[in-house]
Amino acid sequence: MYAVFYDLETTSKNTIGQIVNYSFILVDDEYKVVDELSGLVKISRLQLPDAGAILANRTDVLKHQSLASDNEPTAMRKIEEFLSACIQRARGAVAFIGYNSSRFDLGYLRTSFIRNGRNPYFGGKLTTRDLLHAVQKAYLSSEKFRSLVREQCASEKRLSLSLQTVTRALGLLEGTQAHESREDVLLTIRLAEWLQRECGINVREYEAYEGFKLHSTARSGTVYWVSEPEYDLSEGRPVRTYPACLLDVSGKMALWINLEKFAEKAGPHCIMWRQLMKHPFFVSEQSVAAPELQKLARSALAYFAKVSLKNYFEKSTCDIEQDIYRLDFDAQDLYAKAIESGSREILAECANPDAKVLWVRRQLAHSELDLNDPKTASTLRQYALHRYGGKLQLAKNLRESEDYENHHPTLSSMWGDLVRAKEGAVALGNAEDRGLMEALERFYKASDIVRVAGDELVPGIGRSAA
Repeated sequence: MYAVFYDLETTSKNTIGQIVNYSFILVDDEYKVVDELSGLVKISRLQLPDAGAILANRTDVLKHQSLASDNEPTAMRKIEEFLSACIQRARGAVAFIGYNSSRFDLGYLRTSFIRNGRNPYFGGKLTTRDLLHAVQKAYLSSEKFRSLVREQCASEKRLSLSLQTVTRALGLLEGTQAHESREDVLLTIRLAEWLQRECGINVREYEAYEGFKLHSTARSGTVYWVSEPEYDLSEGRPVRTYPACLLDVSGKMALWINLEKFAEKAGPHCIMWRQLMKHPFFVSEQSVAAPELQKLARSALAYFAKVSLKNYFEKSTCDIEQDIYRLDFDAQDLYAKAIESGSREILAECANPDAKVLWVRRQLAHSELDLNDPKTASTLRQYALHRYGGKLQLAKNLRESEDYENHHPTLSSMWGDLVRAKEGAVALGNAEDRGLMEALERFYKASDIVRVAGDELVPGIGRSAA
């Protein structure tokens, strides 16, 4: 079975950010490289990268901008064409594998596809898998794997299953992880080979949501043991287990109740949403016969009797680029047609206002946009004040508070993070980190965001622009 391993480096942990470099490598059954696509993506005028992201992916943004030739629309077209060619070569499904990709890379990639008018689903021919889930399974099931990783973490307080920690523990990596997409992909391929050879776990086929086969027991009160790695190394136990029962199912999705949490305090926090090809969930196939747990399960089901998958999720109110799936298939099709034709009038047929928001942003991001036009500059200024003024909502729903985590960080806070990171690098004599932050500082000052709204967001930031 063919598989595509991939990795992305981005400007931010939030999907309103942008991919800055990517790598996709097609391998055969023997993990031999068959084809590949890697590239750099020029950072658009809408993006001011986070200092933390730059320190993590080691990107000198000024050098990056001089080397990158493709903008985001061009990069997404190339990636779409490559993945389509992989599917055609395989004449069927292709495993699509990243590391921690179900929580990060996959959503980022799909958001980038959709906002550029491209379908991210490939007719269901990409079977998404997350190598981190296979690593977690190996930790639970293989004494050899577990011992090597725990030895690597011996001086730490918490277990780490990061790609760097795991591959160093297994002797697959010397030194530190490159955090460059192609090198990271090659590293994940070596890790996948090791897991298949030493642990018998084939990431191409392994489904980490093990609860799917138990869906027929929903609302029956049947109790199962769920296992997960114990990350607190002071506990002394490598694995923690807790009892759970199924609340509701619909197709590939389910709601489970953590009975351990329910016994401590009943509330919504006891419910876990799990989905095929998305979440890890390591559960025993054999039910638990203990009468006290069965009684607890019946109490939990009664308590949550009115909760189902139909009403579990609250309406999303965040920015559309944080929840791109709010754009239904019809709206996606109209948006794609508008982009292809270059005509906004097509969106008049679209009842979803989010499509029009994406259209305006895509136009603003265009490199040939003339900021000497007062109307254009005013529109960009409004966007800058909304996003970098702390008004853009990141959390899907606002509940009791409206704080930093619920909204996009302000330019003021981002600038503060940059300055502190630079000062920290200077204090430690870390010339490399200092260079990265100085490049980012110049990038900020020379940006169109700062040009149109900088002094309103951070007084004086635009002075001495590079």
